[in-house]
Parts: sequence; structure tokens; C-alpha cells
Amino acid sequence: MKIEQPKYTEPAEELGYEQLAARLAEEERICGARISGTLHGLCPESAAFSGVKFSACSFAETKWRGADFADCVFESCDLSAADFSRSSFRRVLFSECKGLGADFSECSFADCTFEKCNLSYANFSAGRLRAVLLSSCDCSHADLDGCALKNFAAEHTRFFRANFFGTSLKGVDLTTCGLAGITLSAQLAELRGAVLSRWQCADFLRALGAEIRD
Repeated sequence: MKIEQPKYTEPAEELGYEQLAARLAEEERICGARISGTLHGLCPESAAFSGVKFSACSFAETKWRGADFADCVFESCDLSAADFSRSSFRRVLFSECKGLGADFSECSFADCTFEKCNLSYANFSAGRLRAVLLSSCDCSHADLDGCALKNFAAEHTRFFRANFFGTSLKGVDLTTCGLAGITLSAQLAELRGAVLSRWQCADFLRALGAEIRD
């Protein structure tokens, strides 16, 4: 699967908390900047970012509802419990980020990569994910229910007790992923057309009450 990478060059401008807060207050689109450090308490309305690198940022108690992120990189950031609901992400890379309980509900993702991220308990409910890759991530207990997936891929990712109710996984190769305890509809309709290993198939058949013999 081809994912378009961020159209991004290393930014020359460095923004601290106060500078960023002032720019956001003016409803200015932030372009070509590097942002680091704590962003505690920021709750901008309709923030917009292009070509921005967020490096080792803490997003604790922040709200970015309806924000727009294009050609951005999140590197070693703590997104835990931050609210990104109804936001748009285009050509965005999340690398080695922590997003425990982050709210990405009703978000739109296009050409995005999550690599080596901890997304346990994150909420992606009712999201639209097109050309998205999850690589070596932990999505345990995450909510991915009611999502629309297109050109979605996951590799070496843990989905322990994740919720996929109402999300079609047709065409998604999950053979390298951990699927123990995931939530599906009673007839496992979400798995129709998914690519699974023989061991994963046996686990789901057991969940339906089948007896598996060698």
C-alpha cells in the first residue's frame, strides 16, 4: 500500500508555548514551525497547521476539536487524553508517540502513518481512515467501532480487547497482529473478507462455540 508522506522540510522557526498561544488566538494558520515542550491547557478553536513538527510535546489537558493538520510530524509526543475529535489529518506521521485515551473520534485521516505508538484506550470511533498504516503499535482497548476504512493496513500491532463493532475489515491483512478479545458483532460480520492466520481463525471459531481438533 502506498502512503503519501508529509511534504515537509525541517522548519527554521521555533515556537514556544506563549508564541504559539498568541498565534492561535489570532486564528492564524501555523506553517513551517517546530513546536516542543508542554502545551498544557491549550484549547484553540479550529486550529490549523501545515508543515509543522511537534517534537516531544505534551498535549495534557488540551482540546483541538475540529483542527486541521496537513504535512505534519508528531515525534515522541504525549497525546494522552487530548481531544482531537472531528479533526482532519492529511499526510501526517506519528512516530513513537503515547496516546493513551486520546480522543480521535469522528476524525478524518488520509495518508497517515502511526509507527511505534502506544494508543491504548484511544478513541477512533466513527472515524474515516484512508491510506492509513499502523506499524508496531499498541491499540489495546482502543475503540475503532463504526469506522470507514479504505486502504488501511496494520502490521505487528496489538489490538487486545479493541472494539471493531460495525467496522468492516475486508481486505485488511491482520496476520501479524494480536486480536485476542476484540469486540465484534455476534456473527463476526466485521471479519468478512479480512486476511487472518489459521491460528486467528481457530480462535474466532472457538468464540463461536466450535471445537477445534488437530
